[in-house]
Formats: sequence, C-alpha cells, structure tokens
Amino acid sequence: METHPVDPRTGRFPWQAAVLFVAIAAITRAPALIVLAFGAVITWLVVEITGRLALAAVDARVTLTPDRIVAGELPVATVEIVNRKPIPLPWLEARLFLGEGVDPPNPLPGTPHGWIDCGFPMRGRERVVVRLPVRVPARGAYAIGPLRLRAGDWLGFTQTERTVALAPEVIAYPAPLAVRDRALASLRPLAETATRRGLVPDPLRFRGVRPHRRGDARKEIHWKASARLRELQTKLYEPATSLDSIFLVNVASYEQYWIQADPEAAELVVSAAAELVRLAAAAGRQVGLVTNGIDNLTHERPRSALGRGPRSLTRSLEILARLGPYAVGAPETVFLRERGRLPWGATLVIVTPRLGAGLANAAVALRRAHHRVLIVSVSDIPAALAAHLTVHGVTHDVLTPRERSAAV
Repeated sequence: METHPVDPRTGRFPWQAAVLFVAIAAITRAPALIVLAFGAVITWLVVEITGRLALAAVDARVTLTPDRIVAGELPVATVEIVNRKPIPLPWLEARLFLGEGVDPPNPLPGTPHGWIDCGFPMRGRERVVVRLPVRVPARGAYAIGPLRLRAGDWLGFTQTERTVALAPEVIAYPAPLAVRDRALASLRPLAETATRRGLVPDPLRFRGVRPHRRGDARKEIHWKASARLRELQTKLYEPATSLDSIFLVNVASYEQYWIQADPEAAELVVSAAAELVRLAAAAGRQVGLVTNGIDNLTHERPRSALGRGPRSLTRSLEILARLGPYAVGAPETVFLRERGRLPWGATLVIVTPRLGAGLANAAVALRRAHHRVLIVSVSDIPAALAAHLTVHGVTHDVLTPRERSAAV
C-alpha cells in the first residue's frame, strides 16, 4: 500500500525558545529560570519525538462490502487503522475521499459530498475499525479513495499528514424495471420451461446417456457405454428447440449511432435487459448477452458467453452495469454478425430503444434461422413494422410510460 507523507508542521514548538531559556539560565543561574529552561527542553523533546512518531507504524486499509450491489443500495466502507507502536495517539483524523458517483448516505445541506471524515484517539498497539456507509445512486463501476490520515504530538503543537493510496471498487448493477405484467412473452421469455413435453430431440446434439427403459428404440442404445457400465444405456439428445436465452441489447437510439446518443433511452434499455436476464436465470435457463454498446472502462464491445449459474448471471449484469450510451455499430450489423456463434434454436431477446426497418429485418432473418425471437422496444413500434414482424412469427412488445418512469 503506497503512502505519501506530508508534514506541514503548522504551529510548531520553536526549539530556539528552549535554547534561549537554557542560555539565560546558564548565565544568570537563577533557580526559576533553570526550572523554566528545564521545562522548555522537556516540552521540546516531547513535541519533537511524539510529533515525528505520530504516524510511524500506523497502517490503514479500506474495503467495500458488498462489492456487487444494485444501484441505490448502501455498501459499507470499512476503514481499518492499526497503531503498531507502543506510543498512544491523543487524536487521529481520517478522511476517506469518495470517487465520482459515490455519495455520503445522508448528506446535510451545505456539507461536502466528496469525502467522509472520522476521528478518534488510539492507544498503543490498538486496532480501530470504522464502518462508513456510502450511497451509489446509479449503475456503473466506481472506486473510492485515497485515505488521508492526520495526527500530531501529545501537546498539540504539530500536525503530520499521510495519504494512503487505495482504490477499492464496487459495481452497481442496474435497478430492476417495474413491469406491468410479468406474464407477457416479451417481458418474461420463459414459455419454454424445462418440464415442457413434445420438444423434438436433435440427433446431432448428443447430451449423455440414461438407463435403458422398456420401449426404447434399439437404435438409440449406446453400446460402448452399456459395455462399460454392464447395463443397457439409452442415448439422450438436446431438444431441437433449446432453452437457451441470448439477450441482444441495442443502445443506439438513432440510425446515426455515431453522431447522436440518448442516455435516458439507454438507461431504460439496460434496466429492462437486466430484469429479463434475472428472470431467465431464476428459471434455470442458460443466459448469454451480446450488445453493440461500449464498456465505459475498457472502451471495448463486451460479450457474455452462454452459461448457467451465478457466474454467467454476474457476468451479464456486470456488462450491463458498465455499458455506455454509445454504440460501435448498427444493431442489425452486430447481431447478424453474431449469428454463427448463437446456439441453434436458442431464444433471442432483442431489447432496443427504438425499432427501425433494419433491425426488424434482422429479427426476421434470425427467426428464419430457427430462433424464437422476442423484441422489447422502449418507443412505439410503427404499425407497418409490427404487422411485418407478426406475419413472420416475431413477438414484440412496448414498454408503457409508467414502466419508463419507473426505470429512471
């Protein structure tokens, strides 16, 4: 942990005064002046020694828990300060600087929002832990720090500062979107559940084996596995219509994506996509995410591979948390380019601020490639495009004004 010492020594006890008292006492040999000179020397020694050792052997660190939250929650910054020397500190002040996008939990009018102060005395070889809640109102990746320590001598003549360079990070996921009806197909694409019957197995997608049952076709017996297990085993295949959900997130609000951007519309898209990803993961589906947006930290186009479980969900939510309002390309171009990497038969959920002719034609092309396609649009869909999508079996829906206000 890097430290930067600063020693302003404001109000320092002058050693020249102690030397002057000693010289006068040596010349006059007056008992009162001798006592005064002795006291001045002792005071100077105490101020000098305790002032120089004030922040010596004092270690500090800061942690943020939890480091993954939903926007609006209050993570706790834990400041741990250890005085490893036997000399006590009559006072110590710590100022934790907050990064952009992180605020104190309940700031009073007229108080600064850029840092949080705390202070306390410390005994020798003592460890003090202070927990400071902070507020992260918007989605994104944030860091706090550095930490500035300030202490002084026992008599209050000097002050010493030291800055501890640290930057604990927290990622704020998008807040859930209040939807009008979770049963709508475009807001809850979970029509294909794991218990659904009648899905046609795909013989090219071998999944595993199970014990042979009466009535199983002879051609489906896995002879090598049966010989190894000394019991007849029947082959299992993935269904032709898979239970995978791939979310295609478009942040481009206008056709001229390289010129204009609408941050409010992008926030609506991110909130809706985050809600749908949570619903799909909660239903046990494999989820993946593709976007034409740019990561605010890496300035690259992120992508989440298809997977099941907390890791895949966390990766998708982190991408949405760090997504900016600017696009790297037209959504139809980016999504069709990914067509060869999409699992055959997967459900595709397109979340977009607006639906243009190019994106509508791309959705129809993906539907013809044996995908179930669902579109969630923030703005209204033109009647001609809606009819075109309905004819080709593409489901679509529009967020209502109440849902839009709930997301911002």
